[in-house]
Amino acid sequence: MVAVNPSRFVVLLRVSTTKQGRDGNGIAAQRRDIELFLKQQENAEVVAEFVEVESGAKDQRPVLEQALKTAKENRCPILCSKVDRLTRDVETLGKLTKMKGVEIRIASLPNADNFQIHLFGILGAQEREFCSQRTRAAMAAAKDRGVVFGNPRLAELNKTRKNEARKYAIENSGLIKTLRAQGKTLREIAETLNESGLKTRNGCEFNPVQVHRILKRAS
Repeated sequence: MVAVNPSRFVVLLRVSTTKQGRDGNGIAAQRRDIELFLKQQENAEVVAEFVEVESGAKDQRPVLEQALKTAKENRCPILCSKVDRLTRDVETLGKLTKMKGVEIRIASLPNADNFQIHLFGILGAQEREFCSQRTRAAMAAAKDRGVVFGNPRLAELNKTRKNEARKYAIENSGLIKTLRAQGKTLREIAETLNESGLKTRNGCEFNPVQVHRILKRAS
């Protein structure tokens, strides 16, 4: 499968709604890896960038569908930082790598073709399953020895954090909702907030994921 213009790319960035980038696959880290990849390409051009806040194991992923449509229309590859940022589901990955008119590029595997990407996805899924099995076995053995896992106040702490996050979202969602109503993208809104000197609840700069989170909590 050969793209008409392999120097043009549709970029897809994804974080899970549950992990939200805490596993090292955050939006900033993905964009950094992709920028490094693009610097190694001749006359590289990003046709469009899509940010998806969704589990990679779900079947219904409208942002991914839109990214694939855009890649087909522009006859250029779809680019992700890692295979699991495209999808964690091996069956879905197989379908994507065999899809007519779609070439996939992975920043962490710059020379891999669709077949090799599918293979890496299978190996990655197998390794995750092995890790899960080892973790469950280790936890079971520890419980047999009387080890107690977790913080007994975890539920209370989570409730407090959730309430604080919702309060912050409600107090700071006015400007975000106004910008959204004007047709601004999540990324454009994040850039506007950062340029205005505003910070997140934790004192960090905004990114599209955090903007989406505030809108969801304030709704």
